[in-house]
Amino acid sequence: MSYYHAEELMEVIVSALLSTVPSMLFGIVSYVLTALALYTIAKRRGIHNPWLAWIPVANYWLIGSLSDQYQYVVKGRNCSKRKWLLILEIVSFVLVAAMLFFLGSMLVQMIAAAMGNSSETYLMNIVMGSLMRILGVCLPLLGIGIAVAIIYYMALYDIYKSMDPANCVLFLVLSILFGVTQPFFLFFNRNKELGMPPRKQTPRFVPEQTPPPQEPWEQDHKDYL
Repeated sequence: MSYYHAEELMEVIVSALLSTVPSMLFGIVSYVLTALALYTIAKRRGIHNPWLAWIPVANYWLIGSLSDQYQYVVKGRNCSKRKWLLILEIVSFVLVAAMLFFLGSMLVQMIAAAMGNSSETYLMNIVMGSLMRILGVCLPLLGIGIAVAIIYYMALYDIYKSMDPANCVLFLVLSILFGVTQPFFLFFNRNKELGMPPRKQTPRFVPEQTPPPQEPWEQDHKDYL
C-alpha cells in the first residue's frame, strides 16, 4: 500500500471514530442518568436491590417492579410486568446469541468452502441454509421486541404517573417519539412522588421500641420488593 493510500485510509478511520465519539458519550450520559434515577426512586420506595438499576437486562426487573408497586399501592392490582420484562429480555438475549452463532457459522463454512475450491452450488446451499436459520430466529425476535416495547412503555407510564401525574402522558409520548428525552425526564423528576399516596407523618418523639412508620409502598410482603 502506498503512503498516499495509507494516509487516506487513516483519515477515513479517524473521521469515523470522531463521528462515533459524540454518540458514544451521549449513550454513556443517558445510561448514567437513567440508572441514577431508577436507583434513587427504587431506594426511596423500599424496592429491594436498587443497585440492579446499573446492570443491563436486570434493570428491566427494577423498572417492572416500580410499575407493579405503583399498581398495587395506588390501584390495588397485582401485576407482573417485572417478570415478563425479565423473561422476554432473557429470551431475546438467547435469540440474538443464536443469530450471531448462525451468522458466524455461515462465514466459517464459506471461508472453508472457498479455500477448498468448492462449487458455487455448494456455497449457495451454505448461504441459503444459514439465512433460513437466521430468518427463523429473526421473526420470533421481532415479536419479542414488540412485546418488550409495549410492556416497557406501560411500565414507564406508571413510573411517570407516580412522579408527576399531570405530565405523565406528555413524558411518555415524547419518550416514545424522541427516546433521547427519557433519561432526562426520569432524572429531573426522580425526587417527585406526586402520584403516590401521601407520606405518613413521623412523630416528633418516637419510643425506642416502636419501629418507624412505614409507607404503604414499603411493606415487605410483595415479591416486587
